[in-house]
Amino acid sequence: MDDQSFIDHTFIRKLTEIVHANLENENFGVEELARETGMSRFNLNRKLHSISRKTINQFIREVRLERAMDLLRQEPLTASEVAFKVGFSSPAYFSSCFSEYFGYPPGEVKKRSLNGSGEIKEVPSSEISDTKQQFIQTRKTPPWWEKQIWWAISVASLCILAVVILIFYFKPETFGKLNFFAQNHVKNKTKSIAVLPFINDSQDQDNVYFINGVMEAILDNLAKIKDLDVRPRTSVEQYRNNETKTIPQIARELGVNYVIEGSGQKIGDQVSLVIQLIEASSDKHLFSMRKNMKLEDIFDLQSEVAIKVAAEIEAVITFEEKELIKKSPTANIAAWEMYSRGLELHNIADLENNIENDQKAKVYFKRAIKLDSTYSEPYVQLGWICNSYDATDSAFFYANKALHFDDKNSNAYSLRGWLFFQKNMKEEAEEALNLAIRYNPNCSPAYDFLADMYYNRGDSYKAIMYKLKAIKLESNSIDKRNNLVSLWDSFNNVGLYAEAQKYAEKLIALTGDSTYYYWTLLQTDLNLGNYKSVNNYAQKIYRTDSLNLGKLLGYHHSYFLGNTYMNLREYKLAYRMVEKYTGSMKEQGRKVEPSHYFGYVYLQNGRKEEASFHFEGSIKFRLQLIEQNKPMEISPPNLGLAYIYAALGEKAKALEYMRAVNRCAPFLYRCAHITGLKINPMVDCIRNEPEYKEFIKNAEARYLEEHNKVEKLLRTEGILITSGK
Repeated sequence: MDDQSFIDHTFIRKLTEIVHANLENENFGVEELARETGMSRFNLNRKLHSISRKTINQFIREVRLERAMDLLRQEPLTASEVAFKVGFSSPAYFSSCFSEYFGYPPGEVKKRSLNGSGEIKEVPSSEISDTKQQFIQTRKTPPWWEKQIWWAISVASLCILAVVILIFYFKPETFGKLNFFAQNHVKNKTKSIAVLPFINDSQDQDNVYFINGVMEAILDNLAKIKDLDVRPRTSVEQYRNNETKTIPQIARELGVNYVIEGSGQKIGDQVSLVIQLIEASSDKHLFSMRKNMKLEDIFDLQSEVAIKVAAEIEAVITFEEKELIKKSPTANIAAWEMYSRGLELHNIADLENNIENDQKAKVYFKRAIKLDSTYSEPYVQLGWICNSYDATDSAFFYANKALHFDDKNSNAYSLRGWLFFQKNMKEEAEEALNLAIRYNPNCSPAYDFLADMYYNRGDSYKAIMYKLKAIKLESNSIDKRNNLVSLWDSFNNVGLYAEAQKYAEKLIALTGDSTYYYWTLLQTDLNLGNYKSVNNYAQKIYRTDSLNLGKLLGYHHSYFLGNTYMNLREYKLAYRMVEKYTGSMKEQGRKVEPSHYFGYVYLQNGRKEEASFHFEGSIKFRLQLIEQNKPMEISPPNLGLAYIYAALGEKAKALEYMRAVNRCAPFLYRCAHITGLKINPMVDCIRNEPEYKEFIKNAEARYLEEHNKVEKLLRTEGILITSGK
């Protein structure tokens, strides 16, 4: 072994020892390993990849799996027990990784290691080698029947070859047809594509805005083609500065068959660009464009690339789509530059939640408008910024202004749809979002907003279908993580638990975070009445999320454990968790909003002043919603008021608000509602009332009707495999 090999071997061994020392810590990952080695994440990844051609995540996973194999062979442990011992929070995900790595599931390890007596037999490597040599020697003289088989195969192959030659010689058109079918198979490949972040070839880092603006414009033009599945920038941004992953790897992660790469620079008013279309499976370049041009010709290039790409992979472009692609966003190239600078800052602000960059972006967008007051896109981005900071009226103004100058601006319709949704103007929201999709069939935010709208409306089927579309487009991104959370929540709420768990496991695979997975299992067991199990999962969430504020729906980890203790009538333990939650919020200078659940916990622990604050605040909030005619469809304000007055012992008022829920437009109950109605201690004072029992019966009937409808529709779509009922 030479010196370099010895150093590399020592390095890998050291990394392996570190992973083994942290094996049971499911949160031990890339950052932790880099910290333990005293290296930056980038340098560790580069060095590890140069030695083993593996990423850090791959390396950690494989060390865990190798140790799992040892434990399964040597210890009397189940696969689930081993999964937790080697740092996998989900046995199902562990089984999937194990099967992919070793070629068979963990349950087969012991079977494959058993000898005739039923005992585990460790076979020495020397014995394996001897056996292999004997096998090779034996195979040198094959039996007579094997010779016969090989002779028959050889004769058949020669006959087939002769027939093909004769057909080609006498009827070449037949061969042409065969070739056509082979080509057609390639053409029928899914037309999915990703535009990777372009490389800035200029030494001037100030030119990054330009190269990103070109990349985003090409992506937007491709997204207007319905026959293409185009990944948004949020999905591809993670591959900026990529030095380790190949195009086929990136394509697999994004779920696409084609990739566009590009690079270029701008010097004064001169532009130099190189753009390549790559077939991901073969890493083959389908075409490469080199352009040296004036800056004023950049719009023509952006349109040309989109149309050329579509033609190359034979995507159908309608007349309307071609017109949208060819239309220049502005006649003023300086306005486009100002817009591109602003967009770069706004994208950074979104990633970093940085208000300062958004303020700078606004300046550039307003400069773009000053240069061309008819330029639609800057108005849209100003609207999104206003929306981010709750300036809804201003956001509406900018959305309408954008559509005044371009009535086919998908992004403007998406913004307006979201604003209508926030104002509970359902029909207007739906119309605007559908127009956003019409002018950009790959507009993932529009699918996402529609899914949320249908979810709140109680239409679980449409919510799930639109969320699945958004997930497909937002492959491997932060938005995909959020959509997976919404998706398993939708399945859980309609009682399709098996599907909910499946998407929770996909979330672990994407993020490595088990918190949401435990939350899914907790919700399932809560709905099924398995309360001890609920408590166990709540404890796991508490331990997993003990250092992270707001991982689950913006709440502190203690919120869920406290809520669980309340439903299990463990009021002292619930009180401790509520105090931990409110204490944490105060430490961070965050306001503790009134909560009827907190009020009940305080009431049960004799803290009347705190209970009054939460009950009175909750009542005021719900009465305002009723007065403003803004029903909270997920949890109607009348239902919340019924819970509060029942908790306060005011039986007549509680039943009055319960009747008001029934008088509302048909409300589709979710599993969580049914569970709450059955077990929540806040309604103990009316639990035995005949009217309350009838109320639960009707609520359950509505829920089951929705469950059966959604299950049937999803099964027709081929989405459901098993019933979650």
